[in-house]
Amino acid sequence: MSARLGIAVPVLNERAWILPTLEALRDQEDPDFDVVFVDNNSTDGSAAFIEETAAAWGMTRWRVIHEAQKGTGAAADTGLRACIEGGATILGRTDADCLPRQDWTAALRRCLAPVEEGGLGLGLVGGSLLPRRDEGLSKATIGALMGAVAVAEAFGQVRPGNRSTQYQGPYMMAAGCNVGITSELYLAAGGFARTRIEDLHEDRALVNAVRRLTPNYARRRDVVVFGSSRRVKAWGLAKTLRWYKDHSYRPNHVDIRDPESDRAINLAERREDQGGLELAQRRDRAVMKAAHPVAFPLLDALPGRFTRLPKVGTFVKDPALLREVFLDQTRFAKTGPGSPSDLWTPILGPDVLINMDGPEHAALRRKIGPLFTPASVSAIVEDSLTATTAVLRERLASGERVDLVQHAKHAASVVIARLVGVSTDVVGDDFFRQAARVTGYVSLTRRGLTERQQADARAVMDSLRATAADAYRADGDTVPARLRRLGLSEEDATGVVAVLIVTGTETLVSFLPRMSALLIDSGWLPRLADDQASADAAINETLRVTAPTPVTLRRVAADTSLGGKRLRAGERVVLGTYWATSPFAPFNPSAAAGDLKRLWFGAGAHFCLGAPLAMAQAHLLLGALAAVPELRIVEREAARGVLIPAYARLIVQRRGGEDRG
Repeated sequence: MSARLGIAVPVLNERAWILPTLEALRDQEDPDFDVVFVDNNSTDGSAAFIEETAAAWGMTRWRVIHEAQKGTGAAADTGLRACIEGGATILGRTDADCLPRQDWTAALRRCLAPVEEGGLGLGLVGGSLLPRRDEGLSKATIGALMGAVAVAEAFGQVRPGNRSTQYQGPYMMAAGCNVGITSELYLAAGGFARTRIEDLHEDRALVNAVRRLTPNYARRRDVVVFGSSRRVKAWGLAKTLRWYKDHSYRPNHVDIRDPESDRAINLAERREDQGGLELAQRRDRAVMKAAHPVAFPLLDALPGRFTRLPKVGTFVKDPALLREVFLDQTRFAKTGPGSPSDLWTPILGPDVLINMDGPEHAALRRKIGPLFTPASVSAIVEDSLTATTAVLRERLASGERVDLVQHAKHAASVVIARLVGVSTDVVGDDFFRQAARVTGYVSLTRRGLTERQQADARAVMDSLRATAADAYRADGDTVPARLRRLGLSEEDATGVVAVLIVTGTETLVSFLPRMSALLIDSGWLPRLADDQASADAAINETLRVTAPTPVTLRRVAADTSLGGKRLRAGERVVLGTYWATSPFAPFNPSAAAGDLKRLWFGAGAHFCLGAPLAMAQAHLLLGALAAVPELRIVEREAARGVLIPAYARLIVQRRGGEDRG
C-alpha cells in the first residue's frame, strides 16, 4: 500500500491570486493526494471561492478548514495535523501564492516514501524555490533574487546559531512553501511553530527541531515550487532580503494583500472571469481526451493547416479549407472507398441521406427538409418536453442533485420517439448502450467495419427499422408516415429514420451536458438568467467549442489540389471540425469568434439537417438552467472509448442544496 500524501495550504485573503495555485495542484502528474486549505480569517471570500472551484472541478479530496489564530505557522500546523488525522503518512506544504511544478507531489512521494515502497525514505525534504515568471519581475531582479537566496543558504551553513552540537546534521534551508516531511517526524518535532509570520520564521524553526532528532533530511533540487515575488514588488529587493534576514526590515503592515483596494478587487474579477473561461474550455478538452486518449493528443499536436497521416488520410483543420471541401461535392465525395458510405451502406443500404451525394441527395433532402424547419421542430420540442423541463426546473430549484446526462437522454428519447412514432422504450438505456457500441466500431485507421461489426450494427438498426415500419404504414404526423406520403419506399424511409435516431440522439446527448458544463464552469450561467437574449449566442459559442461531430470524412473524387497541396483521386480527407472551430478563439460567449458561419454544422448541401432540432432542445434546457443560475457541478465523469465525446455523468446541484444529498 503506497503512502498517503496530504498537502496543507495556508490561505489569507487570496481570492484575487489563488486560481493559478489551484490549477497547479489540480494538474499534478501524481493526483493521489489530499489537500487541506486553511482559511486564516479571510475577509474576501477566499474559502467560498476555493470550495466552489473544487466542486466545479470535481476535486473531492480538497477541503477547507478554518484557523482563528493568526499566522502562517498556526495555519500550516492546523492544516498538516488535519492531514494526519485524515490518514496521511507523508506531508507537504505550499502557500496560496505559489505554483508547485507538475511533478511536485510525485517528487515529494519519491523522497518521503519508505524504501520498501520504492522511495528514498527521507524524513524531511527542503525543495527548490524559484521565482514565478508571470509576475512581471525583470530578468535582472530575478537573477539578483536567486543569487541572494544562494548567498543566504551558504551563510546559513556557517552561521553560529546553526552549528550547535545539539544538531545531528548540517544546516539546511527549507522554505515553508516547499517542504515535505513524514507525519511521524512532524509530530515528533512538534510541528510548525504556531506563530505570526512577523514573529518567527516557522520553517527555520521546524528544520532545526528536526535536526535535533535525526540526520535523515535533505535538500532536493527535484522538488520544485515557483514562489511569488509580491514582497519584492511591494517593498523592493533590498528590504525583502532584510525581511527574510531575521525581520531586520519590518514595516507597519506586513500583509501585502489588501482585499479592500480597488486594484485587488479588479484583479480578482479579471482573473476570475478569464480563469473561468479558460477552465471551462480545459474541462471540455478533457472530455475529448477521455473519448480518444491516443488520437486526440496526436491530432491536437499536428502543425499547420493540413497533414498527411499514414493509414488515415490528409487531416485538415483550417476553417476556410474545411468550408471549401464541404461546398464542393464534385471534388470531395461522401461515397466510395474511404468515405462515410463505407460505414453506413453495408448496414442500411445506399439511400439514407448521410451516405449520399449529388442529385439524389439533393432530391431526398428537398423532400424531408420541411420536416426539420426551425418552426416545425420547435413546436414538436416544446410540445414534447415542456412538462419534462418543468420537472427539471423544480428539481434543480429544490436543491436536488440532477444528472444532466440522464436528463439529456430522456429528452432526446421523448423527442425522437415523437418524431418517428415509436415508444420511448425503444429509445431507452439499452438503445443508448447499443448505439454507443456500434458507433464505437468506427476508427480513423480503418476504412470500414469488419463482417462481425457489420452484422452487429445491422441487428441494432434492423430493430429500429422494424419499429419505424409500423409508423410508416400508419396515418399520422410522424416522420415515417410523412416520408411515405412524400413517395419514399418503406426501406428508404425506415433507413433514414434509423440514422436519424442514432445520429440525433448521440450528438444531442453529447452536446447538451457539455454545453451546460461550459456555462457553469465559466460562470456564465447567471448572466444568461438576466439576459435571455444572449442565449442564442451562448449556445452557438458552446457548439463552436465542443463541435459535437469532431471529425468528418470525404473521398477525393478526382486529382485536385487543396490549399496548394496536391491530392490524388481515392485519397481520404479527414476534416477536423473540432480543430477548425474550437481553437479558433478562446471560449467567450460574449465575443463572436470570427466568421465561421456555424461550420460545426457543416456547410452547403450537407449542412446538418438536424441543426434546428439541436438548437430548440438547447434553448429549452438552457432556460431551465438559467432559472436556477446558482448551480454548481458536484460530480462529473467523462465517457471513455466512445466515438462522440461526451460525459458519462454530469451531476449538478443548486448551491445551498447540499443537505438534500
